[in-house]
This record gives sequence, C-alpha cells and structure tokens, in this order.
Amino acid sequence: MTIEKYEKWKEKKNAQVNEIQENMNEKRYVCAIYETGDELMSSGDRERQIFPRRFYKICSTNELPGVLKFTQESFWTHPALLADHSNANEIPVEEKKWGIYTDVIIEPFTEELEKSYVSASESGFFKKKREYHDYKMKECA
Repeated sequence: MTIEKYEKWKEKKNAQVNEIQENMNEKRYVCAIYETGDELMSSGDRERQIFPRRFYKICSTNELPGVLKFTQESFWTHPALLADHSNANEIPVEEKKWGIYTDVIIEPFTEELEKSYVSASESGFFKKKREYHDYKMKECA
C-alpha cells in the first residue's frame, strides 16, 4: 500500500467519523420525562421525595443514555445544589429529595425525523415490527 492510498483512506475515514459525530450531536429528539419520588432512597418518607412531574428535554443521540440512566438509578436534588454539583458533598443526606424516572418517551424533534416517523406509521412499518416481535416472542416461549 502506498502512502498516498493510505492518506486517501484516512481522509475518507476522518470525513465519515466527522459526519457520524455531527449526526450524534444534533438535537434530534424530544423526550417526555416522567419522574416521581424514590421510595427506597427516601426510606418511604414523602418529605424526602421529589414531587411527581412531567417535563420535556430536547436531546441528541449522544445525550439519550444520560437521560435513560435515571430510569435505573435514583437521583437527588436540593434547592442549594449548584448546577455543576460542585457543592454536592456539603448537602446533608437527610435534606436530599430523591427521585427516579418512571418513563421516558422519545419522539422525533427534527422535521426530517418527524416526516420519516409519520411515513413509517402510515405505511404500516411499526405494525409489522410489532407483529414480527410478537411472533418471535411466542416462538421463543
């Protein structure tokens, strides 16, 4: 292999990686996040649980794992907690209000994804996927 050929491949690879990274960083999704108090971490004490709420967050593909993390892990908050959490160790445990995400619904945010989603829905794509999934689940049972 020649140096010129290698440099061409490297250039193509770098362009590909850059395109992937741009796609992964683009804010493409709107997440409806439902959160409620965490019974376990608050020891059942309602005063130490967050108030249930729903909120929305616009996310990139790279940000989705961070959002979904709190469906499996608890989080806590406090009125004095700084945005960068640099003072987290200064807040007494008994003052922390605990919560957990009970559901995250991810929907298209960009017009391109919205049109793709609607088109797929109208063509029966999701129905076919559900039917196939149900078939495979029965086959495995």
